[in-house]
Amino acid sequence: MKILVPVDGSGYSMKAVETAIEMAKAGPSEVMLLSVILNTSALEWGPPVSDKLRTLCEDALSKAKTLMQEKGITPHTMLSTGISPADGIIRTAKEGNFDMIVIGSRGLTGLKKFLLGGTASKVVTYAPCSVLVVKIPEAES
Repeated sequence: MKILVPVDGSGYSMKAVETAIEMAKAGPSEVMLLSVILNTSALEWGPPVSDKLRTLCEDALSKAKTLMQEKGITPHTMLSTGISPADGIIRTAKEGNFDMIVIGSRGLTGLKKFLLGGTASKVVTYAPCSVLVVKIPEAES
């Protein structure tokens, strides 16, 4: 099974990584960790992607990859830019012929929430494959 796991460094995305680890252990699988940053140069009003955003996404990928490797899973990683995180996730799922997307129900908060707001909902609606939305129990969030 080909599993795509979008990560943004939030607790929700790390919970999705943990879920993907369990799925990958259940049988033969290939896991891709994906971080998508908003490419504001595609928008008339925004500056190009900042080094800070790129670093945050690279850090999220590194953290998720380390967690998977500690559990015996060797994932692929991909850093992508797009007009929205949902667009990048859906495009990657289509191009990579993924069987499943495992995504956190929420992303980061504050300004970062603006970049990720509604991502899981859009992915569920438009993904070319099954989507598992991972929630964190309220006691843990």
